[in-house]
Amino acid sequence: MRRKSTFITSPSTPQRRMDELVSVVLLSEKSGYRMKSYGPTPLLKMGGQCLIDMQISAIKSVFSNFEVVVCCGFDSEKVIKHIRKNYPDTRIRVVENQIYQHSNCCESLRLCLNNINNSKVLVSNGSLMLDPEILSSIDPSHTHIVSALEGSRNLDVGFTADNKGLIQNFSYGINNVWSEMLYLNSVKAIETLREIISLIDFKNRFLFEGLNRFIRSVEISVVPYTAKQLINVNNIKTYHMIRRYYEGTSTKLHD
Repeated sequence: MRRKSTFITSPSTPQRRMDELVSVVLLSEKSGYRMKSYGPTPLLKMGGQCLIDMQISAIKSVFSNFEVVVCCGFDSEKVIKHIRKNYPDTRIRVVENQIYQHSNCCESLRLCLNNINNSKVLVSNGSLMLDPEILSSIDPSHTHIVSALEGSRNLDVGFTADNKGLIQNFSYGINNVWSEMLYLNSVKAIETLREIISLIDFKNRFLFEGLNRFIRSVEISVVPYTAKQLINVNNIKTYHMIRRYYEGTSTKLHD
């Protein structure tokens, strides 16, 4: 059972098209649960488009000045070929986590941050279905996470926050759902997180575990996203549900 907590979030910001350079990191190094036969997560087909194509389309619609850094591991060569073929004129590069089977997303993010020379970084779970609405909720003025509605699919990490809307803890079993999106708005924030996840103890840890150390040094606020439930495509059941929806054989995006 999820444990409830009380907090006050920062107000949501109006939709905007952002002009300042932002580096968008997609952590896509692993396949979904029992989904290796379907290929790498970025290339999952839904309605004639790959997941990464849908993500890039959403990014382009919101950010006028951006680069995309995709961290791959499983079947990374297929992702590289897809990006080279379909995005020759877009600033997209692939960072390969060659030990993805023996590490976790802290290591993948470390590799990505080591390849970024920018002070604005948006980090997202690479299996999250992004759309312009949620990307427009990003507030470039401060470091923050984006919350998600309870009932969002396959988002299991929650958070507690104080009465100023500052994160106190990330954990499983909390009603306040994290979208698995994080925005870093300064060199200090980026370098602090990079130093933490570079520690050997964090090589096999989830990102929220690194953030629990990070909040000792850098404040993270909360921007709420309440337009609709989010979907993390990390298992077969969810994938087929979304595929049927885009093929027009189902009207359901949630159970």
